[in-house]
Amino acid sequence: MSDVYAVIMAGGRGERFWPLSTEDLPKPFVRLLGPRTMLQETAERLQPLIPRERILISIGAVHEALARGQLPGLPPENFVVEPVGRDTSACLGFCALHIERRDPQAAMLAVPADHHIADGEAFRRTLRKGMENLSGATAVVFGIRPARPDTGYGYVEAGAAAGAGEALPVIRFVEKPDARTAARYLAAGNFYWNSGMFLWRNTTLLELFARHMPDTYRGLERIRSLMNGPHPPGELAKVYAALPRISVDYGILEKASGLRLVPAEFDWDDIGNWTALERILPADAQGNVAVGPLHALEADGCITYSDAGTVALFGVSGLVVVQARGRVLVCPKEKAAELKRLVGGLDPERR
Repeated sequence: MSDVYAVIMAGGRGERFWPLSTEDLPKPFVRLLGPRTMLQETAERLQPLIPRERILISIGAVHEALARGQLPGLPPENFVVEPVGRDTSACLGFCALHIERRDPQAAMLAVPADHHIADGEAFRRTLRKGMENLSGATAVVFGIRPARPDTGYGYVEAGAAAGAGEALPVIRFVEKPDARTAARYLAAGNFYWNSGMFLWRNTTLLELFARHMPDTYRGLERIRSLMNGPHPPGELAKVYAALPRISVDYGILEKASGLRLVPAEFDWDDIGNWTALERILPADAQGNVAVGPLHALEADGCITYSDAGTVALFGVSGLVVVQARGRVLVCPKEKAAELKRLVGGLDPERR
């Protein structure tokens, strides 16, 4: 385990958590469920299994100062700044080049910055099992046992383990299914939610780029040469901006063979929008969940968040009510997943 580097991907925008999460303060940097931000909680969960000197933060330039301020204990060189956002394939390819400079034979663990995992020890225990199963595998995928027939996640179909303690062979990745298909996957018992957490040898990842994403690999080769010597100002950013915008799931993992899946031993939620709070927080007798003070009368099934005083509900049902950063959101719970539409129509100064 001494050669495993963790990459925390902190480039998300989190528009579905407006108004708490905004362009200048995206979801990884907000305090949603406690005194620490989601980025801080992610970094803390990795330790001591992966020490801070081997935790890298992949971050956009506009949020670099914010990330450094929230994680002052990380070495300054551990913040890998993307010139422009190009999705997870470019992000992880760029980080692979940075890890290569430190240890060409290292392994990379990729984790998102904005997931909710309450049991840190179970999380680290699952990571250890993944590390134990990396030998002989192209990559290890961490799968989540479905708790419901959710249509918002991608799924991974897995085969049977060859022996006790061994990871499961990955049969295929599946796009987000319709409700009937998701119910069938849940009943089958061998489909897992794709957590977006992966483990591979750094050299293997670069080989996978060469095989399955040759255009990206040629760009990464050019970036490597620029990193290793003097180059014209702006040249690296220009090359990076030309990389294809595609996730590592679609670009590589769906095409690769020899993948193994380790089922998570922890409860997990990707906190996709405000309705996720119902799955995480205890409800009152009327089914309301709240962060911050709430006074409810003849109100049921609501979700509230306040960073500035009491939210009062009277005679309403099934609402999301958020008071954060000087803005107020009120919407039906069934519209919470569509907040991008609302935020996209706001004047920039009101977002």
